[in-house]
Amino acid sequence: MSPNLLDDATSVFVAQLGAPSAELVGLTEGIALIDAATGSQTWTESDDAGGGWKVHQDGPLRLWDRVEEALGIWQSAGAPDLSAFGMTVTEWDQAVWLGDPEGPCWRLPA
Repeated sequence: MSPNLLDDATSVFVAQLGAPSAELVGLTEGIALIDAATGSQTWTESDDAGGGWKVHQDGPLRLWDRVEEALGIWQSAGAPDLSAFGMTVTEWDQAVWLGDPEGPCWRLPA
């Protein structure tokens, strides 16, 4: 998945759901994700040979894999805007869901 997909508020929001403790940093070309809690990081760079992207991941969490999974779920749902998301908060849990509370959801750190 191209990092160019992260070009609007909704896609960035969805990416953050996939890696909630990571900071998204825009680079001159591509992006970087840095998770200070685990030391995990990922960054993208242009693949000059094929016009695609190379993804580098380091640390215990595969941050880009998590972002791609979240973006894939969102795209499969038709890439709806932010109004399609809701949140459930209990004494023990926080979750953001897509469509309805029984739909796809992402648990957030408490």
